[in-house]
Amino acid sequence: MPSLVDRRPLVSICMPIYRSEAFIRETILSALGQTVHDVEIVISNDGAHKTPALDEFREHSRIRIFEPHRRLGWVENSNFVLDQARGWYFMILPHDDRLSPTYVEACLRMLEADPACFAAVSDIAFDGGVMTPSEVRGDLVDRVGQVMRNLYNGYSYRALMRRRPGDSDRLKLVPNPPTDFCVDTTWILQQAGFGELRRVPEALYWKAFPPTSTHRAWSRIPQPQLREAWACHCRQMEAIALSFLPDPDLVSELVRHRRDARRVSEAPFYLKDAMLSAEAEGQAREAETPARADRHPKSR
Repeated sequence: MPSLVDRRPLVSICMPIYRSEAFIRETILSALGQTVHDVEIVISNDGAHKTPALDEFREHSRIRIFEPHRRLGWVENSNFVLDQARGWYFMILPHDDRLSPTYVEACLRMLEADPACFAAVSDIAFDGGVMTPSEVRGDLVDRVGQVMRNLYNGYSYRALMRRRPGDSDRLKLVPNPPTDFCVDTTWILQQAGFGELRRVPEALYWKAFPPTSTHRAWSRIPQPQLREAWACHCRQMEAIALSFLPDPDLVSELVRHRRDARRVSEAPFYLKDAMLSAEAEGQAREAETPARADRHPKSR
């Protein structure tokens, strides 16, 4: 626990934002309204996009606003705002989501109760229901195996995490251009390398699904590009797993499992469809090969 003379805030809520005028005020107010008051809010307005709703918060004592003029994109902007965070605990709050007043308090209570817990996230409410985050528990081998066999759908992207001195570079999001497909899931493996990911069994977080959300765009990626993005994701997962777990044989087995997204729990239907299409195309090519050989027999 920090000493009384240390002036770091207890918690940093990091908000990478872009074209957020329509909803950012409510998101900021939900962060300011936490029952834990020792909270700083760090905002990075990507591309310095005109956002008048920020003006009322520019002089707020607990808010720092950065406006990088170069367009960073959501991954680089997330890494930028994380670099600015000073809290002993920190989290990312997407610009169109909202927190219940006790979100930070409930997650903090879970983290402080058990040093084995690295990240905590509550149930997530949305228009239509409540999502229940999957936990990642056990020793390092168990945790890496769990994440490699599952997708986890970015739940822990908004988890409250404990700061580990010297490990900030290992918690940077890893880009997967051009679409940055599944970067949030890759980040969950990075988190799991440091400790358990726990669920707070209350819906204290509200998630929006606007038409412009990143996840909606992923479902429209052409299948060949989607398969390439998944292959890149699997290579990144392999590198991360090996950085925590120097057992090449075990990691290779986990990666072989993951490459076929149809075997990965919680993988979206459009990704599984892309895998099925690739298999069908391969079978069609194999079927055509003997027929072509028959039409063009070798000279004797």
